[in-house]
Amino acid sequence: MSILDKYLEMENSDKLYNYMFSYKNTLMYPFVRFKLLRAATIFELKISHSYDSLSSNTIQNFVYKLKSFWYFFHAKKQSDIVFFGSDISNIRLGNVYYNRLTENFANEYPEKTILLESSEKKNYKRPRTYSKVFSRDFLTISAKKSSSASIDQKDLEQINFFLQFLKEYYSSIEDEAFWEKIKKALIRHAIMLPFLYNEYQKFFKKVSPKIIFLDCACYGGSNIPLIMAAKDLGISVAEYQHGHVSLAHPAYNYSSQLPTLYKYYLPEFFMSYGKYWIENSRIPIMIYEIGNPYLSDTVLQRTNITKKRQILYISFAPDPEHCVKEIIYLNKLLSGKEYTIVFRIHPKETLRLHTVYKPIIDAGISIDTQPLYETLNHTMYVIGNFSTVLFEAVMFDCIVFVRDNLCNRENMAMSKFNVFCSIENLVDDILSKNYKTTEKNDLWANDWREKYRQLINSLIG
Repeated sequence: MSILDKYLEMENSDKLYNYMFSYKNTLMYPFVRFKLLRAATIFELKISHSYDSLSSNTIQNFVYKLKSFWYFFHAKKQSDIVFFGSDISNIRLGNVYYNRLTENFANEYPEKTILLESSEKKNYKRPRTYSKVFSRDFLTISAKKSSSASIDQKDLEQINFFLQFLKEYYSSIEDEAFWEKIKKALIRHAIMLPFLYNEYQKFFKKVSPKIIFLDCACYGGSNIPLIMAAKDLGISVAEYQHGHVSLAHPAYNYSSQLPTLYKYYLPEFFMSYGKYWIENSRIPIMIYEIGNPYLSDTVLQRTNITKKRQILYISFAPDPEHCVKEIIYLNKLLSGKEYTIVFRIHPKETLRLHTVYKPIIDAGISIDTQPLYETLNHTMYVIGNFSTVLFEAVMFDCIVFVRDNLCNRENMAMSKFNVFCSIENLVDDILSKNYKTTEKNDLWANDWREKYRQLINSLIG
């Protein structure tokens, strides 16, 4: 039994679904489920999962709010398909930005599709290759402006009862600061729920979509008001895969005895990258094997590729200190061996370049900032922990190494890759060419365009 499976058994308790907000008798659990399960598993794995927060001043906040209004979809124009996403998925192509997760889909039905994006760093990336990209943030900002700062006392009472219940089930989490964060999150959701619900309903009535695609829909949390608003208007809700999925990922694994009423808070469909990812998830909704459009199209365009003796080390956000020690030691062992080492961070880790990752820069190791696929195209070796990057690297004929640890064993099929126990072991394998290539067949589905069109036609004609 995996660490997550142990906690999923808790979802079989009927009591878990007795705690509701007063507004529309909305279940509390979907708002904090992911945070609870992630915290419980991370606690047992003895790792962290926090990023450095970006702070902004009054002027920056004012400009951000102004831009969110300016870029909002103000027209009352019908669009059959709406994609909700984040600009963290945007990559720079020359002088314009392209969303690698949504724009391939949008370009299939450009007359029917609009994209709504939230800004990861309160700084919108413009200009864009797709003409109909709008701000999602304005909806949230409008709701916050409208909402009251106080909470209904009946809701507060229910939240306190719910927390008592949760602490019994999650007795391994003894951190009171964590439970205080959960309480604050529930209070915030209780206050914001009716206002967000109304803002999304107003938007949907203006645009009249037939289907919406929502990034991270299975995570619950702040996506719940959007899902509720759409479903109550008869709009289909789907999620497109954005990254790594495994049998240890809380968002994509649910109890086999999950009550039917919970499905109201989940999307109806999930667009998966391929067979491997479907087999490594347990979500009680319809799954379509679509593929990864941007990856597939990029691989098809590869020509005249020359691999460099380059090693790409992928950061592991939950344990940055270990990454620093490991890559610096790797660089030391390969000194004078004619190998180039580059380090690539997660998009949310930018601020760490000036703090925890600074020793890497000081050691003269390059930080990779170009589009990922350009780097993979010319890279021979990739080293990392569980991440979609490792699976993407396979499509670019990279030799992939993963460290043998509990976290990776919980999150991925280790047998697919080259496994190392120590940096010395890794260096020996590279220098002696003692490694294997990874089978690609079940990782990424083919013919994404045809499959997406079939899905859309079945839903909206």
